[in-house]
Amino acid sequence: MKKFYLASALLAASSSALAADDNASNPMAAFNPAFSVIFNGMYYHDTADGEGTALLEDADSAFHSHGGHEEHGHEEIKRGFNLNETELTMSGSVDSYFDAWLSAAISSGGEFELEEAWIRSQSLPAGLQVKAGRFLSAIGYHNEKHPHSWNFADQNLAYLSLFGDHGVAGDGVQLTWLAPTDSYLQLGLEVVQGDNLEPVGSIIDADDVAADISEELGANVTTEDLNLADQNGPQLGVFTLRYAPDLGAHRAVQLGLSAARHQDSQAFHEEGGGELFVTQGDTDIYGAQAVYKHFPTGQYGKGGWSVTGEYFHADSDQNAVFHSDAAELGLPVESKQGAAYVEATYGFAPRWQIGLRTAASGISGEFSEGNETEEVRLSRQHSAALTWYATEFSKLRLQFNRNDVHGEDGNEEYNQVFLQYNLSLGAHGAHSF
Repeated sequence: MKKFYLASALLAASSSALAADDNASNPMAAFNPAFSVIFNGMYYHDTADGEGTALLEDADSAFHSHGGHEEHGHEEIKRGFNLNETELTMSGSVDSYFDAWLSAAISSGGEFELEEAWIRSQSLPAGLQVKAGRFLSAIGYHNEKHPHSWNFADQNLAYLSLFGDHGVAGDGVQLTWLAPTDSYLQLGLEVVQGDNLEPVGSIIDADDVAADISEELGANVTTEDLNLADQNGPQLGVFTLRYAPDLGAHRAVQLGLSAARHQDSQAFHEEGGGELFVTQGDTDIYGAQAVYKHFPTGQYGKGGWSVTGEYFHADSDQNAVFHSDAAELGLPVESKQGAAYVEATYGFAPRWQIGLRTAASGISGEFSEGNETEEVRLSRQHSAALTWYATEFSKLRLQFNRNDVHGEDGNEEYNQVFLQYNLSLGAHGAHSF
């Protein structure tokens, strides 16, 4: 709780101090920075003995590192009432050269986590813009959105299987170029530390893995014995392309491509027969996205509809840098699979929206060790959500998921129900396209 009070006090104090300094000379400074608190909670039930979210996270995947890496995710959802993360945001224009954004999450247990803290240029020439700090990657359309702006209560299965519930984020720099064309065309390049890209780009905890291996083998295995590369410096590079032709005032479309490479991805494997080994190599990710929006024809969102789809393919080529069988050192290990989702929303009445979503993971998935190849089983999720937007600051949502998940214990078919509230207190900027 001390962390909670400290974080709140610092944010409030900084907001007041900045406003007080500028108010005398600029009356608009009272609105800089904009500060908001976003409350998010839900009632949850499933037909899997309360293990519904865990089953989704453990769905069959080519990228399961069987231990030793840190988990990054949002609140665990349990049956019954859940106080999900409370989000604090602060944003504004610093001056004519920079604007800034800060968002932090406070868990139901009072733990404080900084999610984004970046500055962004405002006046570079030739359509260039630079963002630096900690930010959500532009690798996918959905990835840059915070949970309070999602059309559904939970992360879609496609993202969950490749990027985890947290998505792709990190400390680094992003450079974008907006082309001087009639249609919107933007190219982007990111260089990020990449130490929390999970599960496709896991970086294992060498100390924990060495301890686990030592216990299993009954021998003293040190971190040096694992032969892992030093993770000093940026590990993740991301390239993005966004294109949006002009379709007039009533509709819009955005198409996108992305490619990423993660250097020195690591994994710890525990196989049958007592085999323990650690692998390391490069992981490539390719993505495509399409978003179509038809803007509302009536009041408060009535008549507006949208369709969004994304597909990702990840491929990792690694080699065993440590193996319990010395003869297998250097064993080639390849992991590859695809994931996709499509979601659609429709404002059927003022302030009322219905959403449908389907997602799949493990598409054409394979995990290969040397000459042995194991196919990844496909998992699916179908969702329907009914959302009431009481105002632009508050909404209530009822959602139903039907899951067909393949995991270590076989196939599980089960349902999930969410009753969610989401409220924003204070100023909050408009969401991106």
